[in-house]
Amino acid sequence: MNKNPSTGALILDRSVVNSHEDRYGFSYVAQQLAHAIDGIGREGSAVIGIEGAWGSGKTSLLNLLRVALEERLEDRTHVLTISPWLDGGGNSPVESLLIPVAAIIASEEESRISMSQRRSLQRKKSLTSTAKTVLQYTQATARHLAPIAETAALFPGIPNASGALKALSEADLSGRKKTTAELRTEISEKIAALDLSFIVLLDDLDRLEPAQAIEVIRLVKSVADFPRFRYLLCYDKAVLAQAIKLGLGVPDGDLYLQKIVQISFSLPRPESFDLRREFLSGAVRLFESVNGEKIGGEMFDELSRITDIYGASLKTPREVQLALNGISFRYGGIRDYVYLPDLCFLQLIRTTNNGLYDWIEEYLTERAVVESDDGRVSEAEQELLLQKLHEYLSVFRSTEAKSAASLSHWVPGISGYHADNLKLFGQAGDEDKAVMTANRRLGSGAYWRYYFAFSSPQNVLSPDYFDELFRMAAIKQPDSLLTEELLSRINSNGVSSRTWFEHILSQLTWPMISRHTAAECAGLLAFFFSAGDEINNRYRQRNRWFSRYDLDVNSVANRLLKKMLDNDRAATIETLLSLTITGASWVWIANFIRDLLWQNGLAGDRAEPEHDRILTNEELGSVRRQFCDRLNGVELQSVLPQADDLGWVVWAWQDIAGSESLVTWITQHCISDEAFLKLLLSLRSHIISSASGHYLALNIKNICHLFGGEEQLLKRLEVIKGEGLFYEQSEEVSAAIALSKSF
Repeated sequence: MNKNPSTGALILDRSVVNSHEDRYGFSYVAQQLAHAIDGIGREGSAVIGIEGAWGSGKTSLLNLLRVALEERLEDRTHVLTISPWLDGGGNSPVESLLIPVAAIIASEEESRISMSQRRSLQRKKSLTSTAKTVLQYTQATARHLAPIAETAALFPGIPNASGALKALSEADLSGRKKTTAELRTEISEKIAALDLSFIVLLDDLDRLEPAQAIEVIRLVKSVADFPRFRYLLCYDKAVLAQAIKLGLGVPDGDLYLQKIVQISFSLPRPESFDLRREFLSGAVRLFESVNGEKIGGEMFDELSRITDIYGASLKTPREVQLALNGISFRYGGIRDYVYLPDLCFLQLIRTTNNGLYDWIEEYLTERAVVESDDGRVSEAEQELLLQKLHEYLSVFRSTEAKSAASLSHWVPGISGYHADNLKLFGQAGDEDKAVMTANRRLGSGAYWRYYFAFSSPQNVLSPDYFDELFRMAAIKQPDSLLTEELLSRINSNGVSSRTWFEHILSQLTWPMISRHTAAECAGLLAFFFSAGDEINNRYRQRNRWFSRYDLDVNSVANRLLKKMLDNDRAATIETLLSLTITGASWVWIANFIRDLLWQNGLAGDRAEPEHDRILTNEELGSVRRQFCDRLNGVELQSVLPQADDLGWVVWAWQDIAGSESLVTWITQHCISDEAFLKLLLSLRSHIISSASGHYLALNIKNICHLFGGEEQLLKRLEVIKGEGLFYEQSEEVSAAIALSKSF
């Protein structure tokens, strides 16, 4: 049903019925048309064609024209509106026109006879002679199988199916002697004698099937080609010409149409700025109605920009309404998940360039997979997408709309200006991603799917989830809900081999972390200090070749620590020292501290610029000393040999406490051959060969300093092998040493 546009509700595709609803200047055109029709004169005859594309406003103009004609209507001039498409197949166009004409003639004739004659007609339930003639002519020309009485009784002004009509039907006109030509002549003369004039409006001819269209043409040019009849036909010229061509089998339907229509009038296309104005005002009304507040300046500017670039492709009022209806249908239910200008952009594209709309959905679907590391798009697929993009952009007329640079403002990852240098799937920075997510933009990985499917993407977690995650992090309790939740997320996301936990890590960017409190960040950092080793263990169960560098945990920890330091540096250092001593995941802690040392250039050879370092050297020194005390403690040294990541612990220990302390522990720990071999096996490096796959290699030169030198290490290996003990382990070590020499 139709609703007031001010409510922002759906407005079905209906035509204007009065001048108050006219927003495109049709009222003035209707007045001028009415004046021109008057100029033909009541005695004149003409077939006038009002031509325009579908949705251009022909019916609206016809409605306003009828109002204008009726305002200046002379006596005995009648305006009839015939809708063959609305009538369907029940009534022929001949019946739809001539039966009302018969009623008008009957009424006019009755007004000119005496009272006694009228009573006689009423008593006999009969018609006037001319009305009977018109009905006879109707039945003769209508090509309709139903009795004329049944059809005529459906029209006002014609008596019911009894009396004269019943007799007429029963007689089936079998006694008629006059030809249809004679009947038409009689009717023409009587119309002139009664001084009647008719203006007949026929709408929607371009919606008819070819056979129906031919029937209307036959009506206008043959059956009802009476004097004092002025016909106005509304149609899309190309569509009606094609229907005539198919219906009559003529080679040129357009040429044939010229024989029918003496005067053609092309409906003036609304100015482009009028269409853009209506779209923009409709979008603003929708926002204010749904949200109950005035639209902001920034959003209005964005809507204006979209309308200027892509609204220029709107061709008809119907397209404006289709676009607005598409927005209205979606916006109310998903307003909390979308940015209205982006939704308007998308619906404008859908209305004016549907191929590009489909392309955008396909591209964003693929981009979501790429952005989340759930998959890749091959070069061949990218090339095909680029070809389609160029094809769809070329449909636009304006230079700005044709530009991929314009499109990239709403569809991220597109770069370049010309077809030969366009690139897709470019990576957006973390800051840009955060802004898009915060504003619920079309390019947001968390929200893009709402614009197409009323639901969130299936391979990402919503921003609300992360807000709840940080809320849990701020709650201090022994059995942490946060730990339970995050560890439970080490499972497949159902899209790829990537887990939900990896997705969570990827979303913990600086922009997301920076908008949360230091207390929330401290809780999340504490999770890694307590569960970091369990995280690695669970991933190793999923994949024996797992490496801690496969997860970006340390980068997330760095960002959390930075947020805390920015808030209160002294309190954060105190918290960090406490976590270093009490954290259960001492293997993860050791490697985290090692990475901080490398970051500051206190170990390794990959120092970061000073402004990128998390801690100062002095602060890091305090953390280092604190953990050294823990490494040298009895408790940690007793559990160290059982560590699954013993190799990682060794290298972290070397960088944190120095080689001397480490060698002392190894000397004490590796008294037994079994412990010695286990340590060597844990120090193997993971190597991937494109030819042979995964390998574990042991480079003696890199580790021999921990065992008194290369010669002493190899000598001990030979002794163990010679004794025949621990055969399997010693063979693994020898194979790993041999393998390292082949690379």
